[in-house]
Amino acid sequence: MARKKIRFSVIIPTYNREKFLVSSLQSARDALPQGGEIIVVNDGAPLSNKTRLEVAKLGGKVIMTSGSLGAGAARNLGATQAQGKWLLFLDDDDLIAKNYWRDLQKYIDIKLEIGGNAYGFCKYTSHSDREKMKTLANAETEFLFYPKCCVSIKSKLAGFGVGFWVSKDLFELVDGINPKLQTNEDTDFCLRLLNAGAQYHKCTGTGAIIFSGDHGSTSAQSTTKRHSAKQRASYFKHIIETNAGILATDPKTMHWLWKRYLKMAAKSGGIAGVNNLWLFPKLAKISKFRLALYWIIWSIISIFHHP
Repeated sequence: MARKKIRFSVIIPTYNREKFLVSSLQSARDALPQGGEIIVVNDGAPLSNKTRLEVAKLGGKVIMTSGSLGAGAARNLGATQAQGKWLLFLDDDDLIAKNYWRDLQKYIDIKLEIGGNAYGFCKYTSHSDREKMKTLANAETEFLFYPKCCVSIKSKLAGFGVGFWVSKDLFELVDGINPKLQTNEDTDFCLRLLNAGAQYHKCTGTGAIIFSGDHGSTSAQSTTKRHSAKQRASYFKHIIETNAGILATDPKTMHWLWKRYLKMAAKSGGIAGVNNLWLFPKLAKISKFRLALYWIIWSIISIFHHP
């Protein structure tokens, strides 16, 4: 019998979260579209034999990185191994609604199979109870997809954990995810997609169920919590500078990103943040004054809350 052609590749990066991985993988398996594969990219400690057997039983293929490269680099590695034309992302502690990817498959078959210049994501809900998450994931929900234009850039930005999907051609066109960004790499990726002319597709219904409970060990905590304010400020600065052109078309989104940068810059100390603000050419003076006031407020707050 001829091997079934793979059209959809689910990529799950994992980092020291074995106790959540199997249930997330089961969720992916339950929601897998026809002609789909599941790729688990392990960026942490080797999986136990028991977990490896469970992953194999659920049809997952495990790929090892050289270790601690970051979620972006892990997703890039998964994409290079993916056989599908469409990449579907899921985090190792979250669940996906069982009909979400299947309804996406129907939409792609009808609307997008010829042109792959597309990406999208869904609504999400958060829970700390894994059993409650499973109940929500197994609910009979219908998802409708449609192209969305003429909305703010900010509304077209999302994390990879919220049912994010993208054509592999488009992923490769923008050279994948920036592996140097250990946080907020999703924001940078979306901006680069839009700059490349990608079309964003919106979805009705809650397709992603995000885990908000205790992850246990420090190494298993969220990536954001493992990075300092200074590091995060440097990432935001890079995102703003490298995507300045498209951000200039949407002043509100530009302002929003500057506030995120200045908050981290203020928390890390020094005046580098406000200096960079004054030197930035694509902001009106009134915006710079408002953002400078925002930086001052966060600088004062950081002084009184410094550990």
